[in-house]
Amino acid sequence: MSGSRLRPADPGQQRTLRSAALCYAAHGWPVVPAAFFDGTRYACVQADCVEDGPHPVWRLWQGRASTDPDVVASWYRLFSFAVALPTGVVFDVVEIPEPAAVRVQDALVRHRTPTPIAVWRERGVRLFWVSRGLSADHRLRAVSARIRGEGGWVPAPPTPTRRGPVHWSLAPEQADWGIVAHADLAAALDAVN
Repeated sequence: MSGSRLRPADPGQQRTLRSAALCYAAHGWPVVPAAFFDGTRYACVQADCVEDGPHPVWRLWQGRASTDPDVVASWYRLFSFAVALPTGVVFDVVEIPEPAAVRVQDALVRHRTPTPIAVWRERGVRLFWVSRGLSADHRLRAVSARIRGEGGWVPAPPTPTRRGPVHWSLAPEQADWGIVAHADLAAALDAVN
């Protein structure tokens, strides 16, 4: 169970999370603060919160996501929040379970079509950044993929979780902050199916 018992942040971790959030915002990726795993539970600002996992700290978070550096920095001044990125705004994200995700990532690298890829160990998945509007097809179903599109969100590195922080397998800088096109993802999926 979560709840609103937020504690002041560890200064080093708070700086790291704020820095990551500001970097995403500076590259045009809207950010929203998310519940923070404090080593025991996920803490958020809602007193009646019962979610036991990462989630945006506000129920109506969509209208509050921002790329404004002053707004984003203000969220991280007093408390550590995890970092959530809305999907369906700048990009969609495809969630693929391990080990199929490793094969898809290898195929994307072989085809020289890199995209940011994060590892979310708590869920046993990798998150692949793709252009918006992706529809599920037989290729995605074959690898048990889930599309996170409009109205969704994903935790972004270095968000802490029960099984360690979400981390980059292929950082945005390594992909020149580019997002893979649907056709390139389909080619990578064809190569592994």
